[in-house]
Amino acid sequence: MNPSSEIIEITSFDGYTLKGRLTLPGVDTIDKIVIFVNSSGPHTYDTLRNFGAGVVRHNDFYADRFREHGIAFFSYNTRGVSLGDTPPLYYTIDEDQYLTYLPSNQIEDIYCMIKAIKAGDPRLANSKVLLWGHSEGAVIAPLFAEKYPGMVDALILLGVPADNMRDVLMWQNSGGSSMVFFRKNFDRDGDGRISKAEYQADPNKVVASVLQNAPFEQIDVSKDGYIDEQDFFDVLRGRREAIFRAIENRDNLWLKNNYKPNNLTSTSEWFLTSEWFLEHFSLKSNMELLPSLDLPIYIFNGTLDPNCDVNSMYALKNKVEQMKKSNIKVNIFEGHDHELNIADYIFRAVMPEGLQAAFDAVYEF
Repeated sequence: MNPSSEIIEITSFDGYTLKGRLTLPGVDTIDKIVIFVNSSGPHTYDTLRNFGAGVVRHNDFYADRFREHGIAFFSYNTRGVSLGDTPPLYYTIDEDQYLTYLPSNQIEDIYCMIKAIKAGDPRLANSKVLLWGHSEGAVIAPLFAEKYPGMVDALILLGVPADNMRDVLMWQNSGGSSMVFFRKNFDRDGDGRISKAEYQADPNKVVASVLQNAPFEQIDVSKDGYIDEQDFFDVLRGRREAIFRAIENRDNLWLKNNYKPNNLTSTSEWFLTSEWFLEHFSLKSNMELLPSLDLPIYIFNGTLDPNCDVNSMYALKNKVEQMKKSNIKVNIFEGHDHELNIADYIFRAVMPEGLQAAFDAVYEF
């Protein structure tokens, strides 16, 4: 039997048509299927990205490795999103449908996916289901496991927010996220703050290339002789207040035009809605939810994650250890970013330690 890949359509609970790609290994018996639970914002089942040398089908990275180990893999379009041909993100958004992209709907969508996929191929009828959740997906996957415990066998969670999304958003816009960049590039003594000597040493040569030759004194807003979170907390106050005000006022136009990840421009077709934020704000945090679950859970986070506070992950690690929750394995990798350094593989064909550990967890389950 030959390996195969097919695009399938699945009708969800509310009549919405989900579109995804199912990759199958060329074996008679498939013991496991991995479902990729998307991170926040628009995604397609391919997740095309332009990495300079050419367009990369991001999800092939996962599909190929699982297929080689006899494991099926499924990825899907975010609600309201379809494949497009415009770089750098290669998708289009139907904004009316995109408004239905909400945590509660994602949970029900996964339910419909699992039912349809298992019914669609006899080789998958008895396969174990593993949810591979990255970032927001690492919030949705545990919520699914809580609501439908009999339908999932294990969670593989990467770039995991331990806190509620409101707290995550506050941290990202209060200096914590900014300091990840500064710690990575300047913090030679590991004390979590940057002295003038460390800044001027500039070991990675980013002062000119990234910081536009900003003098130390310009960034040290508090004038205490160090660059730390407090400096950015004050500088980011206006942006932070504007983001939360737009969410509370349900001002999606402002969010669309002004709230972007750091690597996207204001003209990029990427946004999160106030409805999405407000529903996330109402949910349990992973700090609360994960210790209440009993299925196998494997967590993989990096110390240089600008999206999620690694200190919260250390707190979660301590909590599950104190509770003796042997079903939860928390792995924190030094020097790894939010995507566990996947760029090392894309650009240099070097498999990062953390990402390999996540794959191994699936292979060995």
